[in-house]
Amino acid sequence: MERVIFLDAGGVLFDTVKKGEDRVHHILAERGFERQDVQAAIGKAKMLELPFITNWEEEERYFKRYYEVIADEMGARELAPELFYFCHYARHCEMFMEVKAVLEKLKAKHYRLAVISNAVPSMDWVFDQLGLRKYFERIILSSTVNKVKPSEAIYRYALEEMNIRPEEAVFVDDLIENIQGAERIGMKALHLQRKKQDLWELLKEEGLI
Repeated sequence: MERVIFLDAGGVLFDTVKKGEDRVHHILAERGFERQDVQAAIGKAKMLELPFITNWEEEERYFKRYYEVIADEMGARELAPELFYFCHYARHCEMFMEVKAVLEKLKAKHYRLAVISNAVPSMDWVFDQLGLRKYFERIILSSTVNKVKPSEAIYRYALEEMNIRPEEAVFVDDLIENIQGAERIGMKALHLQRKKQDLWELLKEEGLI
């Protein structure tokens, strides 16, 4: 009998309407820069070595440098702070319409809820921004536990945190490789494909709500 439902965050609970590169293009188009020049600058920034980020200070340092490279390539270093401020992922997350109703229903049915997400530390803030933290006992981010999906280690860590066995858990993700990772250690895993159904429809189909 499943007691705990683990949910991925991005793509399952919330997402950004305007993606990262599009946010950069929007800001710089307003400043009169040509799209192809902006794209070339983004390409240069992507050449920066991406470290394994474990805290906000490291995240801030990396992304400030990322946007400085873009601004420098455009010959406009003064725009780097604006790009960092307005393009940061956490500012643009929007909850999927059905999510609050799903979480309320699951809590009413006495499921314990937790998150397993491959994400930078600032992802944690999104749960406050969207009013979601109260639903979850644990928010497990790859950056803060130094384990990444689909490695078995992060799923085992999550089970230990919730003090349950694999057969007592359900895991929902929008990426098939993460589903397979959970299944390898004996967890029931559900693949959410939002082009076909939303989270409510998936969980209802599985008899969970």
